[in-house]
Amino acid sequence: MRPMDHHDNTQNSTNNVLKRENSNHSSSPISASSPPLTPTTNIRINSTLRITTMFDNIRTGKVVAYDPSSNLVTLHIKGSKPGTTSVAVINLNHCREHTVEQEPNDETLDPLYPVDINKLKKRQTENEAEKRKEALFVNIKASRIGQALFRDIKKTMNQVIRWSNNDILINNCVRISEPYRSENVSIDAPAHPNSAASKASAKGDNDTKTHIIKLVEKFWSDPSKSVPNNDLTRTKSDNSSKTTDTNESASTP
Repeated sequence: MRPMDHHDNTQNSTNNVLKRENSNHSSSPISASSPPLTPTTNIRINSTLRITTMFDNIRTGKVVAYDPSSNLVTLHIKGSKPGTTSVAVINLNHCREHTVEQEPNDETLDPLYPVDINKLKKRQTENEAEKRKEALFVNIKASRIGQALFRDIKKTMNQVIRWSNNDILINNCVRISEPYRSENVSIDAPAHPNSAASKASAKGDNDTKTHIIKLVEKFWSDPSKSVPNNDLTRTKSDNSSKTTDTNESASTP
């Protein structure tokens, strides 16, 4: 009886294993490898495509290029303003839906954008001039207070401010010398003081000086501007250490 029981048990366990293997092979809900996304095949060049993105944004444009292997489509989209256009490269795998609104009459790709070389050269010249002007605003020899004051005044008087050695010169007439306090604001003497033009501009220079004095006083009244960040941090730490020392000495019997 014991050998027969042993044989039956072994056969039953083998049958159970085979049943489990067959069951897993035939009814597994998850396949070993997910099939790749099927690319769209009805997208043709110059067709009008309407796409809804995962963020529910709708893009409608003419198809410039389409890559079935990556399912990437390039659309030529009209801009919000007349005469403006944009190009968008969209992955259709990450879109909610897309529909072909209009089939193309011809798949010959039209030229997209004529390049205006003169306009590009003009833009380059303007950018270079702007960079040179910004370079004139930098004076590493001036103190940090002077640089901070210069940046503060430059926000509202960008066109008329420049450095004169370490002095700040506004409108070629009002000068702020070190240490850049309100009492250091002065007006440069005119080259021809007795001329009619110099007398006519004297009032304007005084008005500019009054305005600059107000800006300087406002600058010094704001500790976050008048004290550089490193100095401000150092001042706070020094004050903190002094307070700690005072408290410790007060608590000492």
